[in-house]
Amino acid sequence: MNHLGKLSLRYLKIGLKNGLIAALIAGGGCDAMHHGQAGDASVASAQAPAIPPLSADDVSLLFPAPTQAADFAKLIAVGDLTSPNAQDPTKRDPVWSSDVFQQFVAIAGNPAFQVSGAPAVGLPPEAQTIGAWFIAGIRVDAGAPGLSSEIRAQFGQRPEIRLIIQPVTPNPDGTPNVHDLAGHLIFDFILGTGPAPDGCSPPAVPDLVAFNTIVAELATLRTKLANGKLGANKVVTAGLPLGVHPGLADATTAANLRLEIKSFLERHISAKRLNAMAMTVIPPGKAAPWSFLAMINFHPGQFPPLPNGGVVPLPGPTLDGKLFAELLQPAGTPPPQPRVVPQPHTNNQNPITCRSAASPVPLPVAGRNGVSTSDIFAGTPLPGQVQTTVDVIADPTKSHFFNTDCVSCHTETRRSMDLSGVKTIPGIDTAALPNGQWDIRNFGWALAPKGAVQATVTRRTAAETAAVLSFINSQLPATPSLSATPH
Repeated sequence: MNHLGKLSLRYLKIGLKNGLIAALIAGGGCDAMHHGQAGDASVASAQAPAIPPLSADDVSLLFPAPTQAADFAKLIAVGDLTSPNAQDPTKRDPVWSSDVFQQFVAIAGNPAFQVSGAPAVGLPPEAQTIGAWFIAGIRVDAGAPGLSSEIRAQFGQRPEIRLIIQPVTPNPDGTPNVHDLAGHLIFDFILGTGPAPDGCSPPAVPDLVAFNTIVAELATLRTKLANGKLGANKVVTAGLPLGVHPGLADATTAANLRLEIKSFLERHISAKRLNAMAMTVIPPGKAAPWSFLAMINFHPGQFPPLPNGGVVPLPGPTLDGKLFAELLQPAGTPPPQPRVVPQPHTNNQNPITCRSAASPVPLPVAGRNGVSTSDIFAGTPLPGQVQTTVDVIADPTKSHFFNTDCVSCHTETRRSMDLSGVKTIPGIDTAALPNGQWDIRNFGWALAPKGAVQATVTRRTAAETAAVLSFINSQLPATPSLSATPH
């Protein structure tokens, strides 16, 4: 491990020990310094009117995959997103600063954070400029890492807006070249943290006033679209399976809806809310393998070892506590090698716990019990093994970021299709199902067979979206006083 790797690992150990790192991922972080107290929140929320039920496309917005030169104008470049400057409201700051982006690029190609002995991965030169990155999807979540009562009891509740971003560069003829790699930018909405369970980080207290505002604006946007106020056609989202957003697919509404979405994002996300990031990268110039890695974005003054802030990778919660990345290798990789490296040690068949390899008191491998798709990539699965495995991984009440590995969550749907012959999944537009064995996008753009580009949705994403809708539609509009109650 090089010097940067050793230094980052030392910082990470300090952060794990005091609970700050896992708190940022699971619900802590700098937003506690930017919002009022919960008592004030309940007064504002109590005045909010009830909101008609939202639908899947209202909270999980998937852009059509760009295929023509003209499609660049239909996308939202991450570098174009700004928010008001805190000191000077006449100025605007990028929501993904150049400094944080450059650290993202550096970590992607740093051997210290990659799988030892595997091909070196990183970002191709054309993806090392922020202008190459575009929003493929937007997911509005009422609470990470999950919304079941068991998960919230352990981790609290962290509402977030998550941008799924991918680099798209022009080919010589001007057509889009969608690269088979992606990033996640995670923006949090919390008030602070509560008492920490034994061995764990402090649970998050959600800012449901801020989140109620987000939900209300999404409902307004939905209604404007359905009433024909964004174009010649009236586009309805209710009752549709999750897929490409119908308003972005409709030529009469796409341009105005894009502007509405951009404005919505700029009202709510900012650099100070960007607490975590993740990436899927490949070797430059190659089509595979894919490496998965999560990162923490420390803000100035937040973490004493990094007084000016900084981005550091997170040890894989389902690995051994020291390793950062997980690698997925396609069939035919010479010489014969395991498909998933290193072997994950999941914990999705034990009772929900906030302890993992990334908790202040790490959970030993021997104390974990779970399934992963690595079990069904090699050899011939036992009878019923495929269904049992994918059912657990796709269930957001059982599996989440801290007990299930990234490769599993990004491959469960395609494993089910390849090994069990699944052709349709309730709640997902069949046109958006992964079209190819190595389509690893959960919600974004993938390279389908014969070089085509396809917008993709997995069962895991649809299940998480359904959980978010259940929470929003059953609790937020009808129970404004929830804003004053930590979960």
